[in-house]
Amino acid sequence: MSKNLLVTIDAEGNRSSNLRKQLEERYQNGTHKLVRADGTELPISDNVFQVLQQILPALEQGRTTITITPNNREMTTQEAADILNVSRPHLIKLLENNEIPYTKTGSHRRIKVKDLMDYKEKKDSQCRQSLSEMTEIMQENGLFD
Repeated sequence: MSKNLLVTIDAEGNRSSNLRKQLEERYQNGTHKLVRADGTELPISDNVFQVLQQILPALEQGRTTITITPNNREMTTQEAADILNVSRPHLIKLLENNEIPYTKTGSHRRIKVKDLMDYKEKKDSQCRQSLSEMTEIMQENGLFD
């Protein structure tokens, strides 16, 4: 059973921005380090450094809860529906229409985190494209400046 790490931080733009600068400054000779307030250094692996690089922009955007989980972790339909911000019955329809891959364990459907996030990114991209097209049409018709 894999463990999730849930980190809650009171994010302030300047603090996380400074943290990013500190991490970038500490990158020397291929060795990543975290520096504690007392100046002691803690070496970290490339994988941990990459995770920190992904977390910092989320903190800068004001997100205060970050969950780190393996891509191959399987989640329940309710967990997946919560992430997509849709109802569980709607998610079931997506699964049955083969829009998101899933497996069955007995009568329970399980979705891999990677598959769910791939679907979410695809839908988010389509939404951004549609909004861009709509904005362009509105600009052409003088409805949007």
